[in-house]
Amino acid sequence: MIYELRQYLVDRGRTGHNHLRMTGELPALLARHGVHVAGRWDALAGPRWPMFCYIMEWESYAARDAAWGAFYADPDWARIRSETNAGHEMIQENQLQFIAPNPALCPDGPSFTGPDSIHQLVVHKTAIGRTGEVNRFLAETYLPQVQQAGAGVMGVCDVISGPAMPAVVMFLNWENPSAWRKGWRDFTLNPVMIGAYEAQRAANGATLLDRGEVIVMETLDGLPPQPKLRF
Repeated sequence: MIYELRQYLVDRGRTGHNHLRMTGELPALLARHGVHVAGRWDALAGPRWPMFCYIMEWESYAARDAAWGAFYADPDWARIRSETNAGHEMIQENQLQFIAPNPALCPDGPSFTGPDSIHQLVVHKTAIGRTGEVNRFLAETYLPQVQQAGAGVMGVCDVISGPAMPAVVMFLNWENPSAWRKGWRDFTLNPVMIGAYEAQRAANGATLLDRGEVIVMETLDGLPPQPKLRF
């Protein structure tokens, strides 16, 4: 399974217009053309804001190309786009990546998608040439510890194409804002995590996870993400 991750930089003051687009006629139009949206979120905080993020699930690149081709050729899309742009282009930038869930890094456990849930898009550059070590660290240390702190794991993905490679993309979620605030702080200060990073620096001069970005997000009303990404 291939996933297409899009991050739209929305023009200032236009989040409401984007909600009209994304929650109005567009979901049915996407479904009509075989575009399966696995998750939609508004960014609450992050390096690029205001931002809308969504992720599409594909069986193949050929299926993707056919579906988007039919979608963009549909006059209903041109109408919806014009109406919701309301005279001025609403989306200022589109950052697109292709990612694939790593079956070895998608643990069992809860995934929180309720109306009070808080979601995180966590992207880390990873050490070049050390994919096996990175995966072991994620599977044996990072993911168990973040779950112990209260996080749900929607999926952990390898970046197939897009900026900043090699990299890992994680979709985490929390039951509510209080759980996120306490859990993420506890995870950040977790002695197990600190010790693991110290050991990596001592052995290799650097940690296995390099520069990272964390985007805090919330779901759109009535359009929760699917609990887990499929392989």
